[in-house]
Amino acid sequence: MKKNRLIIFALILVIITVFAAVLHLNTREEVAEGHLKLTIGEKEVTADLNDFEYEQLSGIRVNGKGEEILMEGEGILMRDLLKSIGAETYKKVRIVADDSYIAEVNVEEVLEDGKVCLFLQEEGGLRLAVFGDENRKRSVSDVVQIIVE
Repeated sequence: MKKNRLIIFALILVIITVFAAVLHLNTREEVAEGHLKLTIGEKEVTADLNDFEYEQLSGIRVNGKGEEILMEGEGILMRDLLKSIGAETYKKVRIVADDSYIAEVNVEEVLEDGKVCLFLQEEGGLRLAVFGDENRKRSVSDVVQIIVE
């Protein structure tokens, strides 16, 4: 009898897990490969990553162990990206990864010279870097959406 209860309990847990996984997958942001969704207020546009003007960037980011890591490569400063899409006044920017993880930067950080960047990843897509930031949770790979608020 105890064995039957354990089996039923295990089945219920499996069903709940599958339901939660399906629910999570349905909430993920769908963006075509090589593109970025940009949301400014009610306006939403999708931009081709090849249309941005990239430059060589470098800076130091801090990983979860507190170690400093040099990042170098082609990228775009967040302030330049926002300016190119017409975002002139905002308080914060939310950066969304393809797994629905969200990081946030404020306007002061964006405007600080060279602090907030989006790097081209070797495998495609973009990676957020907030240089000098000890909050490793704001080093986001596979960025698919930027929400300007």
